[in-house]
Amino acid sequence: MTPRFPRTEPQIPDHWRDRLIDNGCVSEERGDFDPFPVVKLFTPDAGATWLITEAFPEDGDSRLFGLC
Repeated sequence: MTPRFPRTEPQIPDHWRDRLIDNGCVSEERGDFDPFPVVKLFTPDAGATWLITEAFPEDGDSRLFGLC
């Protein structure tokens, strides 16, 4: 069995995180705002993919929006 190593790098880099937060702020101001996906997250063993478009900083970056 292959040993597991803890991840040391963030899953979403800071420059993309900032863009997600900017999209979230604009989305709150304008109801018709439909941003393009910024980040693609996936699980190779389960076949699930998320296209993340927005983040909201008041939740400590725990609330993300997009498509699954």
